[in-house]
Amino acid sequence: MHKPLSVAFLADYYCGWMGGANLLGFVFQCAQLAAAAQNVRLHLLLSAAMLPPPARHGIDGFLPLAPRQIAADGPLRALLDSARPELVIFYADLGRTLDLLGVDVIGPTGFDLSTVAAGRPWFAYIPDFQHQYLPRFFSQEQRLARDRQFRLLVENAAGVFVNSATVASDIERFYPGSSRCARILRLPQLLPATDHHCERGIEGVLERYGIRRPYLLSCSQRWLHKRHDLIVEAFARIAQRYPQLELVFTGERTDYRDPEYAARVQAAIQRHGLQGRVHSVGLIPRDEQLALIADAQAIVQASIFEGGPGASGTLEAALLGTPIVASDIPANRELMFAAARFFEADSIDGLVRAIEGALEGAGDGRAPPFTQDEREVLAMASGLAFLAALRAVANSA
Repeated sequence: MHKPLSVAFLADYYCGWMGGANLLGFVFQCAQLAAAAQNVRLHLLLSAAMLPPPARHGIDGFLPLAPRQIAADGPLRALLDSARPELVIFYADLGRTLDLLGVDVIGPTGFDLSTVAAGRPWFAYIPDFQHQYLPRFFSQEQRLARDRQFRLLVENAAGVFVNSATVASDIERFYPGSSRCARILRLPQLLPATDHHCERGIEGVLERYGIRRPYLLSCSQRWLHKRHDLIVEAFARIAQRYPQLELVFTGERTDYRDPEYAARVQAAIQRHGLQGRVHSVGLIPRDEQLALIADAQAIVQASIFEGGPGASGTLEAALLGTPIVASDIPANRELMFAAARFFEADSIDGLVRAIEGALEGAGDGRAPPFTQDEREVLAMASGLAFLAALRAVANSA
């Protein structure tokens, strides 16, 4: 029997963006499945600053709340929906909270905890090096800040978790001196829950958002690097050949780095006369998004940069048997469990061919979805691998 181990996940860092919230949610969910077998107790922590002022006033140490007691939207809502914790612990004093909970290990987090961990091993998470490969999307101050933060994580953490072999090699490339002593750990393939229970089923979801079958689906915030503009241009190329086909975007519609980007994407939709066939539904409940993924002709992910496989609904699509069209960037090529159709990133012609291939292969060409038992076995395996790696490094720290 394993020795008892108490692990705290600090969720504050991941609630800064939707992809981070989903990632931590998947990690926590898989770890929960394996916790009993590993004799591990898990805690999901959030800063009390995320609570409304009346709720956080007077908190002494920490306040545990059930997810149903938390009014949340955006990334925090996504985290709660994907992690499915029994309790969320809102802390006012992190050090005291860790002591009171008897926490042995912290992590992974994107914050440098070297001054607050109080001797506990803590683990870091580095999402990607987009600022190195796409510097035009960042100011000089942002690039320098990310470099400083990542270097501190590599130098100070007991181990650094990454979501792809690509990021692992980038750490060695950009921090050759620091990375020699760092323990770089690859997150196992993390499997989200894909069961969904919309009250009115997929028909109700389609009616709510005015979507008609058949449709393509793209699930991501309207970041510049996700290339929504490329997807619109490719859809315009095939619109006449597939006159009934529609295109659906989910996710937030803004990018703080270029506030006009969403307007340019919308202008392209209007220029091609596709207003009635392209739907931008924004952030929607996870059950509804999963229902849309399961029913779509294909998921289209045209990103020119990712820190790990399975972004933008592609992992959910793989589990649900929905065809996938994805750019051939290195991280996407690491996607497991999916027979995706890859196209050369930034290529409209390549994207058009890949979409047409997915459409022609739809129907009988769809892969069978993973059964609930299969998903649970795979998620359990991921959770066991994650907790075993965390325990091994913590024991030797």
